[in-house]
Amino acid sequence: MVDFSVPTSKDIAAAARATILADLRCYDSIPALAKKIGTNSYTLNKVFRATYGESVFQLSRRVRIEEAKRLLRETNYTLATIAELVGYTEGMNFQVAFKTVVGMGTGEFRRRLNDKG
Repeated sequence: MVDFSVPTSKDIAAAARATILADLRCYDSIPALAKKIGTNSYTLNKVFRATYGESVFQLSRRVRIEEAKRLLRETNYTLATIAELVGYTEGMNFQVAFKTVVGMGTGEFRRRLNDKG
């Protein structure tokens, strides 16, 4: 039997969130993510913000940076490796995003961890 039901706003937002969280190394643009889950960018952004209180971009960046912080704390991986593991193909973009979210660069973050240890 074919399902002709239309996904609800909550379904769309949940599908987008699950797709982002499934593999942080895979970074989809918002149009690509929308297409992947069967909607358009406008609808995706609108329903995602209404459901989660933040934009698709904000969630994506936040979870990637939280994972980067964990990797900086728990591993000796290079910054290039960490950037790749959290979906940044350009190291400079990773550095800028990290500093924007955390308020300090990755080097200072690691130094502060080592000072506490």
